[in-house]
Amino acid sequence: MSIKFVLGRSNDLLCMRVQKGLNRPMNDMKLVLTSIVCLVAALCGGCASFSKQKPGDVIETWEASNNNFKIRVTAYDEKGSYPAPGGAYYVFKSSLGSSDQWNYIMTFRHDDPVAIPRNQIRFVNEQIGYVFMGWLYAVTTDGGRTWSVWDASKNPTLTKTYNYNLIGEVSVAPNGTGKMVLKLAGNAQQELETKDYGQHWTGE
Repeated sequence: MSIKFVLGRSNDLLCMRVQKGLNRPMNDMKLVLTSIVCLVAALCGGCASFSKQKPGDVIETWEASNNNFKIRVTAYDEKGSYPAPGGAYYVFKSSLGSSDQWNYIMTFRHDDPVAIPRNQIRFVNEQIGYVFMGWLYAVTTDGGRTWSVWDASKNPTLTKTYNYNLIGEVSVAPNGTGKMVLKLAGNAQQELETKDYGQHWTGE
């Protein structure tokens, strides 16, 4: 008794059908095998689609400035997402004075195309400014020339709890001290402190 494999394509999904003998009905085990193979093919197709995710068209752009430097946030829709619709990418950049040369700060990806969080782009004085979104925080102490980015998702104690609204509030004083409130699972909160404008945080 021979076993042969027949490949067929339906809705761009490659499935395998096992036939034994001459067109005999497939038994329960073969149905299970067929289902598993199709599921794996579907998942692989999904993985291939995810690998093609990238920023697409501009959704929104917003700028804030003081007398010394500017901060621009541009939201892009997500292309190549699976399943549709996709999320959005938020790209943060800074520029000195009236210059049109923009320096990259950070990019945050959100599952949903939410509005740019304008109240999360702040200036402490002419040299110090900071931004935060999701689990990312960035600060400059030299008027936007260089930025230090802090990523909460890289902390083992936070990776199980971080979410798109993880950093709920940040306050930084001109002397470098500051506090950050993290919104954890449920209604729990965690407070971190800094002495260097948020380049490092303690209490994690």
